[in-house]
Amino acid sequence: METINQQVIWANTFACVAKEGSFTRAAEILGCSKSYASRQVSQLENLLEVDLFYRTTRKLNLTEAGRVYLAHCQSWQQQVFAAQQAVVDLRTEVAGLLRITVPTSFGGVFMAQFLLDLQQRYPRLEVELDVSREPRDLEHDGYDLAVRSGYLGHERLVSKPLAVAELCLVASAERIAASSPLSSPADLQGWACLANYHFKDPCHWAFSRGKELHAVDIKADLRVCDYGLLRNLALAGAGAACLPHYLIAADLASRQLQLLLPDFSLPAQSLYLVYPQRLPQPAKQRALIDFFCAWFAQPERGALLGGGELKLL
Repeated sequence: METINQQVIWANTFACVAKEGSFTRAAEILGCSKSYASRQVSQLENLLEVDLFYRTTRKLNLTEAGRVYLAHCQSWQQQVFAAQQAVVDLRTEVAGLLRITVPTSFGGVFMAQFLLDLQQRYPRLEVELDVSREPRDLEHDGYDLAVRSGYLGHERLVSKPLAVAELCLVASAERIAASSPLSSPADLQGWACLANYHFKDPCHWAFSRGKELHAVDIKADLRVCDYGLLRNLALAGAGAACLPHYLIAADLASRQLQLLLPDFSLPAQSLYLVYPQRLPQPAKQRALIDFFCAWFAQPERGALLGGGELKLL
């Protein structure tokens, strides 16, 4: 039995001869000799045990078996072209399924409007959004993009700077009234504080003022690993908390939460887009990355992240 590759070559030669009606013209198109093209068609006829052409010195016509075989060859060529085009479309057309994973608090604040705007811009996209505190394995779990806090050095992942999110030290008016005055971070040792144990050393808070660094080890009887719950506890007067500005912007505007130690700054959170390295990069992934960056470059998103203007990395 001849190999499949040989049969495909023979079939391709046969289809070209049938289209051109001549071994000579087919050989010129295929870049081979007339005798080589004729031999390939003869080998195909031997394999099929039928004549595919009526051969005369002046004319070349298909037999009934040749017409049937040619119809299948054309169908096969169309399927191959369709398969090639489908792969090209993956690289050039903004369509199909995208899977995104983002942190819980970030997703709750930003992603509803983001998804609506993305859908309006690219109506042929489908999106599955995972909102989780735990980082997903992008390659193993099949995600196209993640938003992560902090740079992740990984040889198979690309990290693209997105923005900087300011952190704020806040408490409710009731907690402020019931606590000792604050003039420096060291005074927090006499306060009830709320810690986020999602981070390393959650009870060690570092501040800066100009070139001065101020660190304090706070006492936190309540330690949780979710920004949303920390916000709710701070609103209820449970203590002082370090929270991202985007999560509490409305609370600050309504005075339900108030800034503490406004002359001191907390380390900001650098946000990155992280995605698997794929070459060539699918059009849908490239469009999503560009849309993310443009969307967060808008002034209203910058004000929500803190500082009035977006701080791009």
